[in-house]
Amino acid sequence: MKNDKPNNDNHIDSIRHTTHVTDQGIRFAEFELAGDEQDIPLPEKRPGHKEQEIVIPNAPAKNSLIVKPQQPLDMNWGEDFRYVTKEQQFVQKARELAWHVEDEAPFVAFKSYWPTYDQMASDQFRWYFYWREEVRSGRYPDTDLSYLFVYFYELIHGVGWSDPLQGYALMEQAWTAYRKRYAKLDTYLREWLYDFMIVHGLDMPIRETYQRFPRVLSAELKEKEWKRRFSLQPVELTWELLLDLLDYDVEKSRFYQEKGRKDLEGYAPKVIALVDSYWAKMKGQRLIDRFQPRPRQVKRHLFRSAVYDHGLYGRTVVLTVVSLSEHAPLRSYITGLVRLTENKLRELRGFKGRLRGAEAVEPEVEEIITRYLKKEIQEQMEAERKQSLPEVQIDTGKLRRLQRESDQVRDMLLTEEAGQLEVEAENSRPAAEIVTDAGAPSGYGGHAATNRRTGASSKGHSSPKSAAKNPEVFQAVMDFDAIIYEEMPVPETDRNEAKEQEAIFETEKEEKAIAASEDEGTALAAPESKEPSVPAAGKSSKGAVVWNTDGLDEEWQELGERLKLIHLEVLHALKSGPNRTQLQRIAEQAGSMPALLLDEINEAAMDTVGDLLIDGESIADDYIDMLETLKSE
Repeated sequence: MKNDKPNNDNHIDSIRHTTHVTDQGIRFAEFELAGDEQDIPLPEKRPGHKEQEIVIPNAPAKNSLIVKPQQPLDMNWGEDFRYVTKEQQFVQKARELAWHVEDEAPFVAFKSYWPTYDQMASDQFRWYFYWREEVRSGRYPDTDLSYLFVYFYELIHGVGWSDPLQGYALMEQAWTAYRKRYAKLDTYLREWLYDFMIVHGLDMPIRETYQRFPRVLSAELKEKEWKRRFSLQPVELTWELLLDLLDYDVEKSRFYQEKGRKDLEGYAPKVIALVDSYWAKMKGQRLIDRFQPRPRQVKRHLFRSAVYDHGLYGRTVVLTVVSLSEHAPLRSYITGLVRLTENKLRELRGFKGRLRGAEAVEPEVEEIITRYLKKEIQEQMEAERKQSLPEVQIDTGKLRRLQRESDQVRDMLLTEEAGQLEVEAENSRPAAEIVTDAGAPSGYGGHAATNRRTGASSKGHSSPKSAAKNPEVFQAVMDFDAIIYEEMPVPETDRNEAKEQEAIFETEKEEKAIAASEDEGTALAAPESKEPSVPAAGKSSKGAVVWNTDGLDEEWQELGERLKLIHLEVLHALKSGPNRTQLQRIAEQAGSMPALLLDEINEAAMDTVGDLLIDGESIADDYIDMLETLKSE
């Protein structure tokens, strides 16, 4: 019931006063202010003024407002009025359907932001439970991303496995099978697998490695990856990961932007690994040991962005984390190493200007970095020089054609030479012989012609030089002469010529036999050479070079085993100082070059000792004492 009263009792026109009366006789006053009543004093109550009472017919008595207490209701508020969350409903239904299987069904698309069973239609429901059984059997048919999320939610809540290791394996296998199609899975499954390991106390290695950290990777997984990489031997850092540890933006450097990008990205991570290996061998402490930060505790939310009942494992968990990437001393030292690397590369590349901030690096470490970069840049420049040379390609087709044409020309020359020799022999004969041949009986005409050919052949092959030019012609003539000599008597002059040709033929056979025996390595007599004999590789002119490493450390013994005899001879030649002449002689004996032999020695030293053994063309001063037992016997 509402009763509107006029504004006779106040003097403010902008105020509307309304009185409300309920059925129980309770009155309420409502004032509507127009907004212009600020700083307006309230009117005083006039004396003798009485408020008009409104009488409501059939109104109950005032004592009817008192309510007598009722008897308490018999109910369990905790059970009858318990609030069940959407996540709890999902877990309850997932456990009911844990081993439910459907017959083969057609694929039906399913897309939902928070997928659960309640959002599936009947045909989607049948496809999911058919597909889930296929996945559990090791087959992975194509499906939608929402079905995958429902499957992962089940595994998170313990549905479908009896052992945590089995559950972890099922999650990882399904992720591996579908991650190429759905890259979005990487964002969630990295974190969910890590949470699964935490809540079940599993110590599983994280098989995924990162060339660069994903944008949404949690801080705990980043620190775990940092610790894994710094614990490897040698340290494995990529350029993208190294950038997160630097206190300056190296990519804005003028050297990096103009000509040093490839050098810095390639050599800076290797320098970090080199320094870590150096400290491990010299001091017994790696970088992660020298700059070990204090562990701290962080709170991590479990199974973030998943349909997850936090009543199962809790909403959060407290982890102890070692923050390597945020440890100031480690960051400062690595920044100094990268600055020093850039300065050395600038120097080797002829780039002006140097960076400040590399003073924290120890002098011995700076020397190692300098040697390493100098060697690498020299090898790179040599490789670039060789690549710039024109490539020689042999056309085998043209080569065969040239060989065939050469053989044809040779055969033609041999034929012409044989004919020319016969003509010269005919022209050089005395006239009496020609008359005798003309007057000879017909039965001896062939013999006279044969003698002329034999004489011409004998004159043409009277020297080893002529015989070597045409061996086939010479052999044919000798065979033919042998037949003629067997048939009829030979004059004394012809017999002498035949003996001479026979001697020449025997001489050629002996020369061929000597050449064949030399190729086979037999001990036939050969002309003595006046050149001095050259000692074999690995032996000096006095004897073999031997390095006794029994009293040295294990890495030096390993180095001694890896070096070949020719390497030991190089070291022996350099013990007393640079000796380019001796070094060149040793390289020629081995069929190599001095630079290659020195690089092979330094490479073996880097793999075993962890430092360069030869600096330039002399042995490093720090290691000259290690070669005292290197002697020539």
